[in-house]
Formats: sequence, C-alpha cells, structure tokens
Amino acid sequence: MESVFKWTDEHTRKLIRWRVAHEALFTGKRNAAIKGFESFVVEQDLHGKATAAFVKKKWENLKQKYKDLKCPQTGRGTEDGETTAASWKWYTAVDEAIGGRPSITPPALVASCGQDVAVASSSSVRPEPSRARKRPNDVMALFREMEEREEERERKAAEREERLWREMEEKEERREQERREREERQEREVREREERWHREAIEKEERRAREVAERDERFLFVLEILAKK
Repeated sequence: MESVFKWTDEHTRKLIRWRVAHEALFTGKRNAAIKGFESFVVEQDLHGKATAAFVKKKWENLKQKYKDLKCPQTGRGTEDGETTAASWKWYTAVDEAIGGRPSITPPALVASCGQDVAVASSSSVRPEPSRARKRPNDVMALFREMEEREEERERKAAEREERLWREMEEKEERREQERREREERQEREVREREERWHREAIEKEERRAREVAERDERFLFVLEILAKK
C-alpha cells in the first residue's frame, strides 16, 4: 500500500499544519499517536493509500531533521553540500510548528549547540527584537521538556492501565472464589441430602422389618394358644 503511494510536498505541508492544530489528540496514552494520525488519514482522504504508522513516521522524521539542523554537531559545515537549516525546505514550517511563533529567516550555518545561530549574510530580512530566535540549547531544552512531559503522560497512562488490570484481576479472582464456594456449598448440600435420604431409607427398612417380626410373633402366639385348646 505504501510502496505505490507517492507522498508529495503538499502532503507534508498539510501534515505539519494539521499536527500542530490537533495537539490535543496526542495525549501520551498508549496508541494515542496512532489514533491521532488515523484521523489525519481520514481527513485527508488517504485511506487505502497511506497508513497511520506511515504518517507517524513522516512526522517523526521531520522532527528529527529539524533537531539535527537546529543543533548540528560541532565543526560540521556546508563544504560537502549537506543540507542546512537555510537549504531545507521544511525548516521554517517545522520551526513555526515546534516553537508556536512566527518564523524568521532560518540560519545558514550553526557551529554548535553552545553557540548562537548565525543568520545568512545574503538575507535582507532582519528579525525583530521581539521575535528573536531562541538559542539552540534553549530549543534542546524545549525538546527535553516535551519529551519529559510525554514520558510522564505515558508513565501515568501505564500506571492507570496497570491499576485497571489489577482491579479486573482481583474482581475475577473474587468471582472465581465465590464460584468455588457456591459449588462447594451445592456439593455439600447434595451430599447431605443423599445421606439423609439413605439414612431415612435404612430407618424405614428397619422399621418395616420390626413390624414384620412383631406381626410374626403375634401370629405364632395365636397359633400356640389355639394348639393348646
């Protein structure tokens, strides 16, 4: 399905905008991300063309690329023609999405995470003081904070799910215990009823035997009296 589908720049542009507009769908609960991207697949009429897992991977790749360009390794430059923040077409869009603010011209080269971002000298656009770009280490701190919040949500979701499973297991154990007790009680009642019936049958048989013996004795007694006459 994914091998024959061509993902276009327009899809990427819509994905970035959609992901930011639907942040509330991504709560950190188990499978929340997949369910969120399933909504994107439905809204963009991509059912049968791309899966939610495929779209999720596209978004994760965009985030990772942005992080790599925002804070590249020390000493890396553009001599080898590598992609930079200035040359990557999605840098501005993702920067606005991640930072939640209007963008300024992306930097042409970043020396390291500990240095300020250098704005391309060829650009004629100057950032306004109120829209000054954050330092790379601030951006990394933002990412760490986002990841920590995500981990906290996942941890709480896991604890909540574990608690629910534990409650379900305890409830099932109580039901099983009640079932066993009910069966044991029923078996005991059946056994006691059978024993009572058996005891009553024996008593009835003994009583009948005594009555027969008494009747025979009376009959013999009458015969003896008649014989003496």
